[in-house]
Amino acid sequence: MTGRRVLRPATGTFWLVAVAVVVLFLLGDVVVRGSWGQALLIAPWLLIPVWFVYVFLYAPHLELDEERVRVHNVLRTISLPWSTVDDIAMRWQLEFHLTADAAATGPGGRKGVVEAWSFSRRWGGTGRRRTDDTEVTLDVMRGLHASVGRQPDARPTVSWDIPSLVAAAVIAVACVASVTIAG
Repeated sequence: MTGRRVLRPATGTFWLVAVAVVVLFLLGDVVVRGSWGQALLIAPWLLIPVWFVYVFLYAPHLELDEERVRVHNVLRTISLPWSTVDDIAMRWQLEFHLTADAAATGPGGRKGVVEAWSFSRRWGGTGRRRTDDTEVTLDVMRGLHASVGRQPDARPTVSWDIPSLVAAAVIAVACVASVTIAG
């Protein structure tokens, strides 16, 4: 595998599109029955469910490359160089077990396990094909993990999902403004 690969469950995309379509329909209805001004006052409130679906279902994903895996969970991203990963397992969720040195730096809590919010057995389905896809994905990750050499000074890093937090702040300000304007 060369380059970067992003793994995201299809259910997140489905729900984001479904909620966005419903919100656009409702805004269109407000414009047709009311006015553009009313639509602007209602829009921030309708963006709240879109934001929640984005943050909880669409945004969580995995980014894989030859050097590291980035686990994007709800509002947080944990970057794990492959040399800091001791084992990869699928239990209730995809788990990255960290080496003792990496676990001491903080990510993964006391047990040194980083869970991927976006990949779980409940999304695996009951069909044989889904199970095979999960095993292939695990095999690819284990292959990348096995192929990496020494990465001196490799440490896991944790960061906030700044774009999602900024979007939440903008939506909150717009909601306050709409209440203030509407009286």
